[in-house]
Amino acid sequence: MPNAEARAQATRNRLRAFNAARFERERHEVDSSAHANALHANALPGGMWLCLEGEDVGLFEEHPAAGDRVQWAWVGLGLGGDTLTSGEEDFLVEKDALPLCFHEVAKATPWGGQGRFWTTSTTAFGASGIPGEVPPFTALEIHFSQRRPVLDASWLTEVQQGVLEEGVWLKAFVKEAAPDAEQLADLPVWVDCIDCALTEPGVGAVRLDILTVDAQSILEGAQGRETTLEWVRGTPDQLVPALEKALLAHPGAEVMTVWTTSEHAFQKKGVPAAGVRPRTPVRFDVQVSPGW
Repeated sequence: MPNAEARAQATRNRLRAFNAARFERERHEVDSSAHANALHANALPGGMWLCLEGEDVGLFEEHPAAGDRVQWAWVGLGLGGDTLTSGEEDFLVEKDALPLCFHEVAKATPWGGQGRFWTTSTTAFGASGIPGEVPPFTALEIHFSQRRPVLDASWLTEVQQGVLEEGVWLKAFVKEAAPDAEQLADLPVWVDCIDCALTEPGVGAVRLDILTVDAQSILEGAQGRETTLEWVRGTPDQLVPALEKALLAHPGAEVMTVWTTSEHAFQKKGVPAAGVRPRTPVRFDVQVSPGW
């Protein structure tokens, strides 16, 4: 009769064969599901398939790298289409303890990208699953969106260094900070107008009380610079372009907030003496009242 060691070895061999057969079955199911639902899906390591979707896929050319912080919103479905679980994650790529599929897909997806991917349990939640949500050894279809946290100081630093476009950072920031703000035409200028039509649009001079704060100060929680000036409506070149355009677009406004890139504020050089750094987006909080 075989001894205890031989029996243990035979058990391990059977377990390996069982797991290998299970993995091959899952992989076949994942391949079939991906090919049936996304003809243009791309293969990733570990038997995964990724399909990027949405209008913003091409907006960001850069992809996260190891150590970058990303934010995900995701929903996990069984391959039959039933929703099993969902979540929101804020994680460091290749650093934090999450399933391998999160890290691999994050690196393959541009900032601001979204889509869906298919994965075996080996690169997802494995033999344990998620108790009460995902059964053990379950292959998944996961829908997700990925973005770079606007509070990530390294992102703003790259903008200030000219590595990345200010407008990309600002669009992401405004989307989170003021989702109701409206973009002016195709300009990198967003306006959140409060009390936009409480008074009839006037003519002549108005008083503008303006709080100016650049993006770095916003992230640091620092106070901006307050100024008061008189503006004759329609007078060109008296205000920075973003403010002039915002006030002309909302002539009845009494209170508004305007976000813009440096190009439409104080130009790329900024005004360091006034606390506005070069190549840094700016926010203006404006109160409009009758002129003196």
